[in-house]
Amino acid sequence: MYILLILLAFILLSLSFFGSDSISNEHSYLFKIRLSTIKAFIGIAFFSYIICETLSLFNLFSLSYVLISWVLINGIIIFLNKEKIKLNVFSVFSQKIIIPKKEKNILLFIFFIVVLPLFLLAIFIAPNNWDSMAYHLPRVEHWIQNKNIYPYPTNIVRQVLTSPLSEYIIANFQILASTDSFSNLVQFASFIFILFSATLIFSILKIGMKGQLFLLLALLSLPMMLFQATTTQTDLLASFFFLSFILFALLIIRTEANFKTNFIFLALSLTLGILTKYHIAIFAVPIVIYLLFYLIKKNNNANTIFALLISCLTIAIILVPLFARNIYFFGSITGKDLFDENATIVNSTISIQNMLSNNFKHIVDFISLPLNGYNNLLFSVNHSLHNLIGLSENMPGNNWAGEPFTVNNYLNEDTAGSIIHALLITLSLALVFKSMHKTKLILLFAYCFIAFSLYGLLFRYTPFDIRLLLPVLIFLIIISTYIIYTKIINKYIINGLIFLFLIISIFPVYFNRAKPIIGNPFYLRRVLTNTPKGDIANTSLALLPTSKKEEILNNYISTDSIYRLNEDLTQEQRKSLFKLEDSVGLFDFDRKTIFQKSRLDNYFTQNPVIQKNMDNLFRNISSETTAKNSISGKPISIDLKTKFDSYEYLIWVNAKAKFKNAFYIGNSDSLKYRSFSKNKIDPTLYNIEVSDKNKNWTFKFKN
Repeated sequence: MYILLILLAFILLSLSFFGSDSISNEHSYLFKIRLSTIKAFIGIAFFSYIICETLSLFNLFSLSYVLISWVLINGIIIFLNKEKIKLNVFSVFSQKIIIPKKEKNILLFIFFIVVLPLFLLAIFIAPNNWDSMAYHLPRVEHWIQNKNIYPYPTNIVRQVLTSPLSEYIIANFQILASTDSFSNLVQFASFIFILFSATLIFSILKIGMKGQLFLLLALLSLPMMLFQATTTQTDLLASFFFLSFILFALLIIRTEANFKTNFIFLALSLTLGILTKYHIAIFAVPIVIYLLFYLIKKNNNANTIFALLISCLTIAIILVPLFARNIYFFGSITGKDLFDENATIVNSTISIQNMLSNNFKHIVDFISLPLNGYNNLLFSVNHSLHNLIGLSENMPGNNWAGEPFTVNNYLNEDTAGSIIHALLITLSLALVFKSMHKTKLILLFAYCFIAFSLYGLLFRYTPFDIRLLLPVLIFLIIISTYIIYTKIINKYIINGLIFLFLIISIFPVYFNRAKPIIGNPFYLRRVLTNTPKGDIANTSLALLPTSKKEEILNNYISTDSIYRLNEDLTQEQRKSLFKLEDSVGLFDFDRKTIFQKSRLDNYFTQNPVIQKNMDNLFRNISSETTAKNSISGKPISIDLKTKFDSYEYLIWVNAKAKFKNAFYIGNSDSLKYRSFSKNKIDPTLYNIEVSDKNKNWTFKFKN
């Protein structure tokens, strides 16, 4: 398999970077292993970026040239580091890792019960996250089809406007493997290297193996991390780059050795992080300012000049091409808003009130639970806090798409919070203020507060902000865990927390609604709160018998484009609705585990109602195209008429299955880009139009 070339490059880079980077004799071998693999992963991301950008200049982003590129990369690595690789192969495999029995048993438990199942889910279960279906994976398919990564006509503008690095790496995987089976591995690898980076930070702070294990478990029990580890989203990759940026900043501050190497990787981490998620730049501002003053204070002109040159160089190589493209096609650095005004992500007014409002809502979302009574209390508290600042929680210019604020109660890869970690952070704050030596720790908390507040100041609230704030949340958990481990001497409390973390880590792995290994998460909600489905797509209701549909609409559901549960339902009414929904089969798909579904089924896990519609769509297209003289003998050219959040990727999945490679998918609509010189075809060449009307896919023949 060609994809093994990327694995080979990773191994060769790891061996090349394995060296005298340890600043501690304790566990120095493990330190070097983790640090070298982190550098190698950054290298793989950088090379993926270079390949995509360079080949796209000449419309050569295809299997042949990507294959040649990775062969050349491996050859260059071997040529430049041949002797070092030979030496380090022996060094790596000749050393034994000595781990105390208790810690070893916990690590084995983590590996077999948590990490290995996540890896298998990432490999064998099809991507099915909503954003992945709408823009993460479709943009990859368009790039491969067009042989470049430049903008193309589309109604799903996030495909051409959002930061592209994660998809650059996925594109290299998909084009070499000719399948999306490895696409989830970008996030899974990021998950692993977040753990490596975090524990390395502890090692630099002179925290031994037990303390590092404590931190490892604290992060492994963060639901959002576990949910995201098997998706094609971008938040873990962004979090990794942010954390590696902090790691290399700490190495620069703590040791004089390897300044140039560490600064190169610091600059790469930050710029690649921004290329993954723009808001990484905002989170990094306070640290960048601190580093600047640190370098000036050290009064080392050579290092300062080197740092400035490397910073400018990495920005020029990594960020300028994207920004230049955005200016050329859209007229602004980040791309101008092609959405409705209400859908913009920037606050309509930059004010302290709006910042406080967003911070309140973020905290509420982070500590929410799938418990109706508890969430109602949180909503009331949030409402009272908004009254204090004289602002409504539903300010249209402060909420994404103008949607009213509701407390998140879904535990999934988009919205999962963690009250346990909120309590952990609160406990650590209390310990800090009791401490005699607290100045530096307070400054670290202050930094996290500033980062959160900058985000709330600039960006509108969305129900998905917990995952967007994940980089800072992870760093905040590292700080909190460090304080708790160093300030609480009682080993029984620490052991109790370790046990709690172990138990919590199991649930997101095995009860993930998107990839259920055991049962149906709705059953757990039924036991806890007897909560029925609160949001039902009108396409779901359309499949029900008329009498049952009317009973649900008339008695339990408010009428909307998406039917929402009435807020004033009693517990008895909720029980009745749950039974009714169950009786008409609204939970049938949810009952099935990953072992009861085909790979194709798993694409639809988050939106099962579309599956039947999609099957019928392609069955009709396949049967009718052969009968149409205007199409027979010609490639199938599909003109997509999609909506903002359409499940476009499933069009590609089905088209590949039905038509192999004899098809083209595009969009004849013009979104007023400045140029489509590379990627716009003659609209008359399209012979089929496929439309998404309220998640109901239809087609018609053109011309």
